[in-house]
Amino acid sequence: MEAHLAQTYTKRLGILRKKEGMPYEAFKTHWLEVHAALCVKLPGMRRYAVNFVDRDRFPHFPYDGFSELWFDSEEALMASLASPEGKTLLADLPNFAGDIHPIVAVEHLMLGR
Repeated sequence: MEAHLAQTYTKRLGILRKKEGMPYEAFKTHWLEVHAALCVKLPGMRRYAVNFVDRDRFPHFPYDGFSELWFDSEEALMASLASPEGKTLLADLPNFAGDIHPIVAVEHLMLGR
């Protein structure tokens, strides 16, 4: 196996629970139609994905979904979140998220592009 298959990226995972009292479908709609539209405007972001947890299949998993944001470096990530677009994005979180647990990691792609 090659030691380095592709460029590594800094990834920010946002693992979250929906806002208390918010219906699950309203949570999904806000995330996909409002929050995602704000997120794709972040400067320097390479890729973005939203993932929902099927609570019927995984009733004991304590979160409702997670986002994945890819950047070239942690510095690029921090600069993006500090930008006007990033501040607008972060200000929207309380509109649909009860709590969020961000994780920053370096992705090492082992298969695929």
